[in-house]
Amino acid sequence: MRCQRCGSDTNPALPNCTRCGGRLEGASTRDSVGGPVPPPWGGDPREPWPPSPPAPGRHAADGPVPPQDDPDRWAEPTIWEPPPRRRSSTPYFLIAGGLVALLTVALAIIFWPSGGSDDPAGPPVTVPSRGEVSESAVSPTAGGLAEQARAVDGLLEEMTATRSELGTAVEEGCDTGALRRVLAQREEQLEKARDLDVSALEDGVAMKEALVRALEASAESNRRYVETSPGCPPDDEVQDFNQRASDAKTEFIRYWTPIAEEQGLTVRGADTI
Repeated sequence: MRCQRCGSDTNPALPNCTRCGGRLEGASTRDSVGGPVPPPWGGDPREPWPPSPPAPGRHAADGPVPPQDDPDRWAEPTIWEPPPRRRSSTPYFLIAGGLVALLTVALAIIFWPSGGSDDPAGPPVTVPSRGEVSESAVSPTAGGLAEQARAVDGLLEEMTATRSELGTAVEEGCDTGALRRVLAQREEQLEKARDLDVSALEDGVAMKEALVRALEASAESNRRYVETSPGCPPDDEVQDFNQRASDAKTEFIRYWTPIAEEQGLTVRGADTI
C-alpha cells in the first residue's frame, strides 16, 4: 500500500502510514468509532505533543515559556590533569658536592710534596725555632744579580749629579750654602754604598770596598771646601783627598764596567762619578 503523503510503501493492513501517519491509498480499516486505527505504539500522530511544563517560578498564564538552555550544557568537559611536578634540588647538591671533591683531589695532587724518601730512617727535617733564622732563609743572592746591579747603577747616577753640582759651586766662587748641600749628598751616598748588597755580582766585595773608599775621600774633600768657604781652598789643601778618591774610583770602574755591559747599564768613567 502506498502512502498518499510521503509516497512510501507500508503495511496494507493499516489505514495510516507507519512512517508519516498519512492516509494510505485504499485503506478501509477503521477503529470501533469509525476513525482511523492508531498505530500500534498508541496515540494519534496527528495530535500535537503535550506542552512542556513551565519553568520553576513561572505559570502558564504568563505566556509561553522560552526553553531554558543550560549554559553548561554544551561546555567542554573538564579533563583532569595531574598537579605539576616539583623539581627536586637534590641533583644540584650532588653535582656541587662532586665538583668540590674533584677540586680537592686536584689540589692535593698539585701541592703534594714529591721527591721525598720513603725511608723512615732518613735524615730528620730541622724546623727552626721561633725567633731563630736558618742560614738558608737568608740567601746571599736573594736580591738577584740584575736587581743588585740596578741598585749600584742608581747610586752612581746620584754621584754623577753631585759631582756636577760641585763643579758649578766651584765656578761660582764656592758659596758656603752650595758646598754644604754637596757635602750632605756625599755623606748620604756613602751610607748607601756601605749598605749595598753585591753578593750576586762578580768581585762584588772588592768593587764595593773601592766605591766606599772613593766616597769617603770625596766627603773629606767636600768637608775641607766647606771649612774654607766662602771662597775655594788652595789646590794643595785638597790634593791628597782628591787623589785618593780618584784612585778608588778607577779601581771601582774596573770591576763595574763588565757588569754594566752585561746588564745593559750605563758604562761610566772615573771622572764622572
